[in-house]
Amino acid sequence: MMKMQIPYGREKLMLELPEDRVVGVRNPRPMEAVSDPDSLLRESIDAAFEKQDLAAEARPGATACIVVTDRTRSTPNERIVPILLDQLNALSVPDEGITVISGGGMHAPDDPEQLAENVGRDVVDRVTVLTNEPDNDAIMVAMGTTELGTPVEVHERFAEADIKLGVSNVMPCMLAGWSGSGKMVMPGVSSRRAIYHNHKSFVDPLMELHCASLMGVMPPDNPIRADIEEYATISGIDLLVNTVLNSDRRLVDVFCGEHVAAHRAARDCMLPNVEVSLPQAVDVIIAGVGDPALEVSLFQGGSRVCGGVDRYLKPGGTLIMVNACTEGIYEGFEHEVFREWMRRMPTPQEIGQLVEAEEMGGEKGCVLFTFAWLLHEMGCRIIVVTDGMNADELEEIHLEHAPSVQAAAADALSGYTDVSVGVMPYGGLVLPKLVNEGDDNDA
Repeated sequence: MMKMQIPYGREKLMLELPEDRVVGVRNPRPMEAVSDPDSLLRESIDAAFEKQDLAAEARPGATACIVVTDRTRSTPNERIVPILLDQLNALSVPDEGITVISGGGMHAPDDPEQLAENVGRDVVDRVTVLTNEPDNDAIMVAMGTTELGTPVEVHERFAEADIKLGVSNVMPCMLAGWSGSGKMVMPGVSSRRAIYHNHKSFVDPLMELHCASLMGVMPPDNPIRADIEEYATISGIDLLVNTVLNSDRRLVDVFCGEHVAAHRAARDCMLPNVEVSLPQAVDVIIAGVGDPALEVSLFQGGSRVCGGVDRYLKPGGTLIMVNACTEGIYEGFEHEVFREWMRRMPTPQEIGQLVEAEEMGGEKGCVLFTFAWLLHEMGCRIIVVTDGMNADELEEIHLEHAPSVQAAAADALSGYTDVSVGVMPYGGLVLPKLVNEGDDNDA
């Protein structure tokens, strides 16, 4: 038997599998954390401030806005934001002229305790800290329109700031190809109307690529990422701080500067360490999400897992997903609306039509698509190992529940003769790519 551990929240679950059934165990490659993250961050940010010539924007009475990721990401905001505040103070921007916004887009807002945990209690006590309000038209400022027709509508504190900064983490993303950078503006501090328009463009490229998600796909094949970047440029963002973390969520490197260049540099750093492959498609995939922040919900963690496994799961196969789902089915606004769409489970083609007609929000549609692709197009089972949702909740949305990953594995393997198994302990942190030969990142 082969023994292994699957991350679950902040714990590890033990799993044993017949060694001759396991085609491969794929993890992110080890990335060494920096020994002094604060020094690296401070030096990188200082150099980026100088290169972007932010001193030229810091006239007397200047204001600044810093957009950070919310509770669904592991970005070390509590380390980075104080450094940015000090840099701004050094440019004579006072604390009372600085706003920090938790840029959650359509996510339900962080509560005061979550905000303090995210950016640090000292920051909350020092400057104004807000969350995005996508449905509050009164605070949204129109700044233009992208070539795709997306209205650039952003939070007034960001739109009107003299210095506009962002903090994010870069990793594979099922909609934007890779997370981070321009996403801090779109959807981070944008209106619902703008978010819906940007997000609804995912269907055509997915149909052309014949897959469940745009994970790892970049422009020109990914119109959503291209639109995000044009949107961010129109918004006037000055500087992005993009972190690269290892599977232990420790800082490996940081890339600061102009938002597109900083994003590509971080992506290039991550890619060789997270791209994985199996020698063949398999009957059963066992995947953890691998990041406690992403395990906030079935929506967040599930979409990242489902969005990659179709690349090497056989039609009629079984996905076992290990996901704590700490806030249940969906951490965003209208979680009951998302639950109802999951109950209905339209086909991928129907989802495209519903999103285009704006009967379904694009942020819900792109995630629902990943589940619908596996269930409808591939005829797969999805078994969820979680304490955050019970068997009845999962059954009504066409998924199955298992009390443990070992029980789920026993159930799944019994359904096939000559079964083949692949394992992705950190399924939300890797970029699966099916090729004819394996790689060297077995556990």
